[in-house]
Amino acid sequence: MEQFLEFVGNNLLLSGLFVAVLLAWLAWEFARLARKWKELASVEAVRLINREDPLIIDASSSGDYAKGHIINAVNITLSRVEAGNKELLKQRERPVLVYCKNGQASPQVANKLVGLGFTQVYVLAGGLAQWVSDQQPVSRKKGSGKGKDRKAGAGKSRKKASSEAEQTVED
Repeated sequence: MEQFLEFVGNNLLLSGLFVAVLLAWLAWEFARLARKWKELASVEAVRLINREDPLIIDASSSGDYAKGHIINAVNITLSRVEAGNKELLKQRERPVLVYCKNGQASPQVANKLVGLGFTQVYVLAGGLAQWVSDQQPVSRKKGSGKGKDRKAGAGKSRKKASSEAEQTVED
């Protein structure tokens, strides 16, 4: 015990940093255990999609959504998840899988959904980047028919542009 106290006394900065990291880690773990949503790996998310048909929410920007998204995902950003979103609130009893480009925005959306009364909320760990890295299918199908979609194929034949817009890619 004397050697330990001598080490701490001789290495105050190192000992202080160790205590700070330990406290930060403990706080992180308590926060993780207290949250009301669950984080899923890609394989677990596929299982959820196949067994429970969840509402899949892509919390990425519309530009990122257009570049690629999980099949049947709906693009709903954090700003659009609000108490007045009646279409979303109708699906409270349905499981929800939330993801974004790299897993940064989806926990915020998940917290908001839990606050709105959703009980089965799941977040894709690592976001779409991890999904693609795990070689899961990604769709580039345009669901909205906005002007951007039409401009993408302006220099190509309509048939070729249409088939590219509806292409499902496995990366």
